[in-house]
Amino acid sequence: MQQFSLSYHSIYTRNWRVVGAIWVLCGLCTTVLQTMALIHPTWIGNDEGGYFGLYDYCGANECSWSPFRVRLLSMWFEIAAFLVLAATVLSYLAIFSILVRINSNWSTSEHYSSWYFFAIVMLLFCAHGYIFLDVIIFMLVGCILYPYGWENPRVREICESRKYNLGLCQIRWPYLLAMVLVFDQLCLCCLGFALALKKPPKIPELSSLTGPTVVSNTIQPVPRPRKMSLQESFYSHSGSRLEL
Repeated sequence: MQQFSLSYHSIYTRNWRVVGAIWVLCGLCTTVLQTMALIHPTWIGNDEGGYFGLYDYCGANECSWSPFRVRLLSMWFEIAAFLVLAATVLSYLAIFSILVRINSNWSTSEHYSSWYFFAIVMLLFCAHGYIFLDVIIFMLVGCILYPYGWENPRVREICESRKYNLGLCQIRWPYLLAMVLVFDQLCLCCLGFALALKKPPKIPELSSLTGPTVVSNTIQPVPRPRKMSLQESFYSHSGSRLEL
């Protein structure tokens, strides 16, 4: 049973590490996509010319685009841009901090027990789950408040739009990507909490879960009579006769 517990613990630990690595990789990819949605200027646009992003816009057919050029139209665009920017910064901080922390713990893991290492990583997953929860709120509120800026005169001039009614314009892929990333961040948040709650247990805890180990009583072997050869048997009988 003890051997079964050790085997189960090694398999569980390996699978937990694989899922954790997938979580970090998915979080990094989501953060990169979130950056693309932030800096792309075509959240909404008109086929005849003109587009609007979070912090930049173009009212003509051809405009030079720069990710560092800021031209805000209304207060609602400013709030939406700030919320999406804050969500992106939090995502980068969460991913890179857990990468640095795991790398430092991995390099010094020989000085500590494996349970200490997994406890630190469990706290990191739990903390970053709450960070991704804040990211979800920021992204969702930013996507909801962004249509309030469609009543700006400049937007209405190109799109003939109203609040939550685009008119002649269409929703472009960066806005759809931002809404999809909200659900993606929700999945990462739930997975982070699951990894924090399902950390690999210690060996004593695992033994208590799998049941007590059966210790077999050692039975002392019964001594058997030594076999005597024919010659020894003859001399022993003859000696007993002489004594008589």
